[in-house]
Amino acid sequence: MELLNDFKVRSLLLTELNEVYGDCTDTRIINELGLDNGASRIDIAVVNGIMHGYEIKSDLDNLDRLPRQMEYYNRAFERMTIVVSRKYLAEVKGLVPEWWGIKVISADQSRLINVRKGRRVSKQDPTLIIKLLWKKELEGLIDHLGLAKSLKKMRKKQLLTLLNQEADFKVVQSYVYNVLKQRENWRIS
Repeated sequence: MELLNDFKVRSLLLTELNEVYGDCTDTRIINELGLDNGASRIDIAVVNGIMHGYEIKSDLDNLDRLPRQMEYYNRAFERMTIVVSRKYLAEVKGLVPEWWGIKVISADQSRLINVRKGRRVSKQDPTLIIKLLWKKELEGLIDHLGLAKSLKKMRKKQLLTLLNQEADFKVVQSYVYNVLKQRENWRIS
């Protein structure tokens, strides 16, 4: 068998996700979602009523960055699943939190096998979630919350601080998810 690269694993995962969510108009599958202004990046995020992150570790990866990535993923996502080659399965089981799901690539490299289902948690970091918004989207949140239009003149960092203090997280979270599901031009911020 040839070594599994990121592209092959990502293709298997996207095929599976599209089978599950392809007909769901309220779901967006996002490749390479940046977190904390690009400090970290999840391979694939699925956004619908919740935000579910998928991290890929292929045969050609190593696990050196995983502990740092986990710090971000544990704060950003309500569900997490790691998709690993057989090479890393035992090590990953000891590394990732119990609430993370684990999928492994089948021996014939044709599909993903659920090793552990994982479960939803509700301890997102409000700052990390609101930082997913671009400046124009933050301005839209000001309108959505019915706050003074003059706030739009503030710098992004000031706006983030203010909205974090003043806005109800569930309202912000719902707004962020809707923006992510509708956003165009992903590479422009």
